[in-house]
Amino acid sequence: MELVVTYQISITRLFFKKENTMYTIYGYDTFNVLKIVATAEELGIDYEYVVVDLSKRENHEDEHKGRHPMGKVPALDHDGNYVFESATICRYLSNTNGNKLYSDDALQAAHINQMMDTMSNHLGRWMGAYFWQEVVNKKYFDKGPDAAVIEEAKGWLDKQFPLIESALGKATYLCGEELSIADIFAYCYFTIHEDTSISLDDYPSIQRWYKLISDRPAIQKAKEVIAV
Repeated sequence: MELVVTYQISITRLFFKKENTMYTIYGYDTFNVLKIVATAEELGIDYEYVVVDLSKRENHEDEHKGRHPMGKVPALDHDGNYVFESATICRYLSNTNGNKLYSDDALQAAHINQMMDTMSNHLGRWMGAYFWQEVVNKKYFDKGPDAAVIEEAKGWLDKQFPLIESALGKATYLCGEELSIADIFAYCYFTIHEDTSISLDDYPSIQRWYKLISDRPAIQKAKEVIAV
């Protein structure tokens, strides 16, 4: 019985598959991979999810480096064509599905792009610093956070969170009244606050938006998928 249970768990970790698969997402249980799976779920597309076990360094194997030359996740295979970098993959999934969650309008698309870039280059950088210092260091290196790094990250986030708070104080979503890939992309960074000392107490609009996105069935399903 023990062998059967272990085997079933192993198979579960290999993939999550829907019928008529066109897309294959390679990933692990991280906020960057959540961006891609959540986007796929919101778009309602068929995809296969394949775990690349970072704890076993499978991402450094030649096979995976053929998908992502830097040996990272996520990576996307669409009919034998590989795409990597999370923002690029989110846009690609939207572009190949009628620009849903994106926009045919150049200006609105620019607004979505700039919000995604703002998250990647600014807030995401400092939230990621918290994640590395308070989660990764403890889990993989058995050491505590560097207080100087946390202090610097907090200083920057104290300046940058108000920008997001202001945007969400004016509209339901980050780029207006319709959900976009910018919301999914940003939300996945904001999940970091649940596992770290980052506080959103002073930002009621961000909290309102965060709950709104958290409650979406596609987001909940995506979290289940990457947790296998």
